Amino acid sequence: MIYKQTELLNVSELVEVPSRPGVLLQRLPESTKIQLHEQSQIQFKRAACSEIRFVSDWNSVDITLACYGGTGTALLYYGDFQASRYTISEEPSDLKLKLPFPDFLAAIDLSSTSSTFLPTVWRLVLHGAEFHLIDIVGDSIRPPLPHEIPKRKYLAYGTSITYGESATSPDLSYVKQTAWRLGADVINLGASGSAHCEPELADYIAARTDWDFATFCISINMFNQEVPVDIFQVRANYMIHTVASANPNKPVVCIGLLPSFADFGQVWPGRKLCATTNQYREALRHIVEQAKLPNLYYVDGRHLLTRHGGLTSDMLHPGNLGMIEIGENLAKVILPLLNEVQVPH
Repeated sequence: MIYKQTELLNVSELVEVPSRPGVLLQRLPESTKIQLHEQSQIQFKRAACSEIRFVSDWNSVDITLACYGGTGTALLYYGDFQASRYTISEEPSDLKLKLPFPDFLAAIDLSSTSSTFLPTVWRLVLHGAEFHLIDIVGDSIRPPLPHEIPKRKYLAYGTSITYGESATSPDLSYVKQTAWRLGADVINLGASGSAHCEPELADYIAARTDWDFATFCISINMFNQEVPVDIFQVRANYMIHTVASANPNKPVVCIGLLPSFADFGQVWPGRKLCATTNQYREALRHIVEQAKLPNLYYVDGRHLLTRHGGLTSDMLHPGNLGMIEIGENLAKVILPLLNEVQVPH
């Protein structure tokens, strides 16, 4: 999406919210969002590695942001190069972005290096709450050109693990770690506590034309919220079959449950057990095998996160080390698949 001469990544609609300044950077169109259950509607208003990106010929740029429903994080990158970190709250923040010191990035020709982005592309990565873009002011601002950004786009659907809930920085989430290794942009559709494979969301993802490969990490939310395995199987089958069959030239990788407390026979406080983790994994594997679609693949989450020490103390969410391992292993799974189909590179 292009807005005020900037490109907005992982933003599907700009929404005016009464009594709030600027526009909400929403990850789903309102027409799709309102068809989902209440918790999903809340989650898709929150930024998940959404980006404001532009080229300014190294001229200074002022961006004004506010954040609702909790604080959010804004990370500044010059291309791939990490720069500043900002915490954004309801009180509007005026971020004054300028040429870094020392100005090596402007002086060195990095076009022939292995960088995913050219450093002339300034990227403000937003994560954590409901971001409102209030204003952006600067000379010579323009959206990036196709050769300045990745050609591949990676769409990820899943739970808070996909969202990157327990990573200490959004670039440490397994989705960003995978994308970095594959030189891809990220469309993060992680929905904390609410990844219930809604058919309306499946139809929406299937109809999108702006992604080249996808992963579906489904769904510890359904398992942990007492959804019987037969209901999970029906919903998961509709989602992945709908998406994969509508996009036959795009790899779709289904990730069975990652290791968690449940593999040790433990039950989340206040919940009851309606299935086992292996029943959920087997159901998803069976769906993929029965679909017989050449672009549809299954990987057991235990093959991506191989050490329980990669989890945080709740034994559910991966910590930084676990996220990095998942990203490394998932990229190894996906890379050969990109060579089997016609995916830009």
